[in-house]
Amino acid sequence: MVCLLGLVSLIAFSGCGSVGKLGGVTVSVLSIRPSSASSVGSKAMMTLQFTNENVVPIGISRVRHKLYLNGTLVGDIRNEQAVGIPPLKTTTQEIALPFEKPEALSNLRALAQQPQASYRIESVLYVEAGEDTMEIKTQHQGSVDLSAFRAP
Repeated sequence: MVCLLGLVSLIAFSGCGSVGKLGGVTVSVLSIRPSSASSVGSKAMMTLQFTNENVVPIGISRVRHKLYLNGTLVGDIRNEQAVGIPPLKTTTQEIALPFEKPEALSNLRALAQQPQASYRIESVLYVEAGEDTMEIKTQHQGSVDLSAFRAP
């Protein structure tokens, strides 16, 4: 069975010497919470959900995300941790959301006073097939609970 899935993936990614287009992948934000290991408040943890609407599995070697909360860019995240998404399924991944500017944490605390904050995440997923690298660009919008950032 594993050989068959590998063969299907190889066929899907091969053709005329270049990697074709692959769509049907979305990334959404499930949660954002303070990092317990970060006593100075320099980062948060973000749980992402990857959805694969394709009939073949997808192996993502690295990603780049831009996260906007209520229209303001709060993070430009590069993650080198690979993630595999089974066909027609979802998977989750928890990644660090570093705060590049000192005021980012206070901005999150201000946003946390509302029940929900709107988000937009723009992602570039890199899929490597042999010597070729394919980019899957995706964007998703929704809302996320930031109540964990409320000041005590």
